[in-house]
Amino acid sequence: MAGLLTDGKIEALHAWVKPGMELPMHARDRLKTHVESARLYGLWEQVSLRRKAGRVPIDIFHAPHYIVPLGLQVPLVVTIHDVIHLVFPKSPPHKGYAALQMRIAVNSARAIITPSDFSRRELTRYFPGTAEKTVAIPHGLEPGFFDPPADTDLEIKQRLRLPERYLLYVGNHKPHKNLGQLLDICRELFCRHPDVQLCVTGRREEEGGRLFREVRRLGLESRVRFLGNLDNEALRVSYRNACCLSFPSLYEGFGFPPLEAMACGTPVVAFRVASLPEVIGEGGILVPPGDLKGFHAAVATLLTNDAARAEWREKGRRRASVFRWEDATDRHVEVYRACLSQGSV
Repeated sequence: MAGLLTDGKIEALHAWVKPGMELPMHARDRLKTHVESARLYGLWEQVSLRRKAGRVPIDIFHAPHYIVPLGLQVPLVVTIHDVIHLVFPKSPPHKGYAALQMRIAVNSARAIITPSDFSRRELTRYFPGTAEKTVAIPHGLEPGFFDPPADTDLEIKQRLRLPERYLLYVGNHKPHKNLGQLLDICRELFCRHPDVQLCVTGRREEEGGRLFREVRRLGLESRVRFLGNLDNEALRVSYRNACCLSFPSLYEGFGFPPLEAMACGTPVVAFRVASLPEVIGEGGILVPPGDLKGFHAAVATLLTNDAARAEWREKGRRRASVFRWEDATDRHVEVYRACLSQGSV
């Protein structure tokens, strides 16, 4: 967001934010904020935003999610990160609501932005006819993930009680994250590497505590640690001290955790699915989906082979350096200008 305000890319930026939301210091002077208290995912959110947008002098409205204001009088750009709610819905009603709102969004938008070619193809699969106005713009990465260890790292490591040797998983605990298979892989690894643990971000209670119950059923309470929800500083320390990021997800519209891990110099093992090959590229170890033996072997190599671990650290850093917010910002401005000129995105 802040990148849009630099170098005269746009004249002014208005943002509708939730009550009490704190903005970065560097954005407060030039960003005009408006409080929006309507409940997320509700009809009133769509009506309220349209009314409020009509009271300020804007040329274009960019909705960062598929819930869009109804009846806008200016061109609409919408970002649809993925169609996960259609592929892995919580229930038939949830899927129906998501499909309806996405259809409204893609029909109303002059341009659609996705964070990967995979998401662009998925969107076209579910909503034929959107390809011509859809463009894939990869996300960037905060520079802080490339920073070397800080003086506070040891203090944070001790506060989090990070083990000396551990595998790390970062993300939520939803079913498509495939954490059951990760536990199966870790059980075998734990037998051969008794000093290794698995650290998982998020709370035990997430998703109704499904993952914690499975950990307890398998008798792995002493080998699996829940780190809770981490701020960026603690997250970077968790990455930097991990033997590798074990990321078994089956569906990602983009996939920030592998990118963050690579920037921190942490080797990555993931399945070759969805958008992950686009993000990880040659910077991490990609295993065919469902190949648990291959996943296990890759992690085992990183646990036992210092040279391999050092090689993947370097490859990951090189790959992560490609993803710059400056590039993403420039691409967004190009889309805005094309929409205003009625050109093609």
